[in-house]
Amino acid sequence: MEHPDDYAHAVVAGLIPAGKYHRLACARHLRDREREDTEAFPYVFVYALADRFYRFAERLRHYKGEWAGRRLVLQPYQRFRLGSIFGWIHRETRLRRYRTAYNELPRKQGKSLEAAVVALYVTFFDHEPGAEGYTVATKREQAKIVFNDAKRLVERSGLRSRIDVLVASLSRQDTAQRLVPLGADADSTDGLNPNLIIVDELHKHKDRDLLDVMETATGARRQPLNFQITTAGDDPVSPCGDQHDYACKILDAVLEDDTFFAFIAHADVEDADGDRWLSEAVWRKANPNFGVSVKPEDLRALASKARHMPAAAAAFKQKRLNLWVNTLQPWLSIEGWRRGQSAWSVEELAGAACYIGIDMSSKIDLTAVVLVFPPTAARPSWRIVPWCLTPADTLLERAHRDRAPYDQWVKSGFLFTNPGNRIDQAVVRQWVREAAAQFDVQQIGIDPWNAGNLVNELGAGEDGDGLPVVEVPQTMQQMSAPAKDFEADVLDGLIDAGGHPLMQWCISNVVVQRDNKDNIYPVKKKSRGRIDPVVAAIIARKVVGLLPDAPADDPDLLVA
Repeated sequence: MEHPDDYAHAVVAGLIPAGKYHRLACARHLRDREREDTEAFPYVFVYALADRFYRFAERLRHYKGEWAGRRLVLQPYQRFRLGSIFGWIHRETRLRRYRTAYNELPRKQGKSLEAAVVALYVTFFDHEPGAEGYTVATKREQAKIVFNDAKRLVERSGLRSRIDVLVASLSRQDTAQRLVPLGADADSTDGLNPNLIIVDELHKHKDRDLLDVMETATGARRQPLNFQITTAGDDPVSPCGDQHDYACKILDAVLEDDTFFAFIAHADVEDADGDRWLSEAVWRKANPNFGVSVKPEDLRALASKARHMPAAAAAFKQKRLNLWVNTLQPWLSIEGWRRGQSAWSVEELAGAACYIGIDMSSKIDLTAVVLVFPPTAARPSWRIVPWCLTPADTLLERAHRDRAPYDQWVKSGFLFTNPGNRIDQAVVRQWVREAAAQFDVQQIGIDPWNAGNLVNELGAGEDGDGLPVVEVPQTMQQMSAPAKDFEADVLDGLIDAGGHPLMQWCISNVVVQRDNKDNIYPVKKKSRGRIDPVVAAIIARKVVGLLPDAPADDPDLLVA
């Protein structure tokens, strides 16, 4: 399979064993091929550019082990990934599409050698005058692993006449190009202007200090590349955990970032259950280089040991099956959520029975008012209308922090703003008033935390709006039953938000906490992004359950 398309088709068709996100990376490539060179997608795949990299890589020679002295041979999964990175370009600028390439694979896939090839190519053969390439790791000694591979490739492949080999750098004097190893323990990172950043073992980075310095230093380059390699980690609240989560959301098509290449080779989560992880079929799925650099007999020996040792089993699953350990999985099914979405307008629901959940955020984040319309005999799904509010003045800053396209959602009408840098509760009150005028509002649930005087303003007090309001604190006791109902309906494709992209993003973020009786509730601090409209929807489901009977004027209403 010379062409990336061929490999992608084979994986999607199930002809090549692959985990979910491996398949989704291939499916993404094929989708992009179908829409390339359009107004909405101004990128094209140029095989000649991919082939230029292939020809460079396969002129280099191995320097150790059983293949020492032989030329490199790129395997199909490498041709797919690397061909994608170098073959996709912008149709007008002709510059590379991908600026970040996240490569998460188990051990023994040849990641370091592959990264060394990329380092040489982008630093010295990318037509970038004065190119600076850096191999980056938590310690300089770790950074030298990829750098030393690059050095040996130069020495064994006839490139010494073009590239000067020194102890701590590779360089070309005539073009002022250089490749240098750099650790987080470096004395200084001042004055860097990288065209290439190779991040080795991203999961070992405990903070973003060096990573942020390197990324912000690429601003003067035409087409910088941040090439990241790692195995699965064990800390979801880490730079690698954040990047893994972002990559998954892109491959799940929850978020869109055309400049971010994502590839994760792994066993599926259910493969870790029972004895399935001991199956060679699972090993093949997780290890695309199975039978080449990954020796079956080695995996058998490790698995035999791991079968009887829990600690060894955890290490095997993490390092050899690329499964994240000690981490919380997303709670809700994104596939089930998508099955439930359809096209409809809010106007269709005029006069319908409506329940409202309100989750007031802190003063600077996301506040959600979610309208919930229970199913009827003619419509089996729950319809929900999310209204989300955020301060305008800090919108772009928080979009960058949350890695979410808030500005695009504002333009598209899926997110609303109020002036200033604080949530304006008067907007929320007005929204509820408008909902009460348009729909048959049965009950309003609101989390009193951060709500201020809103409960009294909406309620039946002397200065209130006379609406039926009840407080629903976010506790295990209050949230567990409606959360389980919501989960089941999402799984069955019975919740329809009309394809609302912000709501879909929040659905993909939610993590729940469980007690020893299997009670659950969504936890914002543990979730991988904002979940406010999901919480508001569950609050609304809670207040549906508080009313024992359907509204008298709607005999078709089915209240769960």
